[in-house]
Amino acid sequence: MDVDAAWLPAEAFRAVGRRRSLVPAGGPLLDTVRGELADACERFGGRIVREDADLVFELAEGLGEEGFALTRRDGTTTVTASGERGLLYGLFHVVRLGEEAFAGDRSREEHRPAYASRMLDHWDNVDVHPVMGQVERGYSGDSLFWADGRARGDLDRVRAYGRLLTACGINAVTVNNVNVHDTEARLLTDRIGEVAAIADVLRPYGIRTHLSVTFAAPAVLGGLPTADPLDESVRAWWARATRAVYEAIGDFGGYVVKADSEGRPGPFAYGRSHADGANMLAAALEPYGGTVHWRAFVYDHHQDWRDRGTDRARAAYDHFTPLDGRFAANAVLQVKHGPMDFQVREPVSPLIGAMPETRLAVELQVTQEYTGQQRHACWLGPMWSEVLGFVRTAR
Repeated sequence: MDVDAAWLPAEAFRAVGRRRSLVPAGGPLLDTVRGELADACERFGGRIVREDADLVFELAEGLGEEGFALTRRDGTTTVTASGERGLLYGLFHVVRLGEEAFAGDRSREEHRPAYASRMLDHWDNVDVHPVMGQVERGYSGDSLFWADGRARGDLDRVRAYGRLLTACGINAVTVNNVNVHDTEARLLTDRIGEVAAIADVLRPYGIRTHLSVTFAAPAVLGGLPTADPLDESVRAWWARATRAVYEAIGDFGGYVVKADSEGRPGPFAYGRSHADGANMLAAALEPYGGTVHWRAFVYDHHQDWRDRGTDRARAAYDHFTPLDGRFAANAVLQVKHGPMDFQVREPVSPLIGAMPETRLAVELQVTQEYTGQQRHACWLGPMWSEVLGFVRTAR
């Protein structure tokens, strides 16, 4: 087995690397397209030219921010997109097709992502947790981003990872655990430079960096006596902190928040709703185009399983359905695909499809905590396909 296959081996670029290619001038993502093609051409004998190319990349309107079209005509294959991100995805689509991308004539196909946000949440700890280790629920090695209590100095693997994610259509990552411990909390403020270094490496591949934050940050980091989302001093603190984040990372994606869940702080402590908490952060992010992903994993974690008077499977449904329509436009409610906690097999969460006036994201566990005891191989694709098929129907 080719151990480098996941990292896009050179041979995958043979079909594009042996041809003449034309790439328009533009921003950093077009520079990435041009760089990928230049490397392939150097390896396989092709070249980047000014005109009369076998493979053309060009900008045009009407395909959406990330969509692209592939047209074959008169011996030339053309990738057309409305934006640079679409051309980048188009490049890797041609790479996947190989010689098939240049076969036939007078045909056109269009591709658009089914979902605008395609994000991976990394449950990585900056400090090694005494129980969970460097990566909570991890089973395949140490963190790509963190080592020895700080960001890795050598980010070459992060760069290769960003390239792989783009080839798979992923456009966002969260670089730290949703269970935000003391060290990770500081990434929001005095250690934001470490996050910025990671974002710099991922940016050329069109990937926006997100950060998991603690809801109690104004008290934990800012010295305020409260984290009440309706308190003006708290709202002002988040506005200042968020402005500083965007000064360090201009294309920062936003926050991921686990609140009032398994001991994590949240708005319930102040008699406020989850809409109050999410909307406070959404207001801080809104001037910069950022998004808050607010996790719906809320239940009584001290519940006795023998107590028939409570039903954990409907806990998120009970908490959040009364709030439908009350979340800000840039707040996304992030719902686990099943109503329990990533069991081997469970039905789709009843919350999905029950909040038509709220933006929802489905959270899938891309790890083996329950399905493989964190060490066995287990193919989860069919279950995910079933869940996503339900989502398309329900929404």
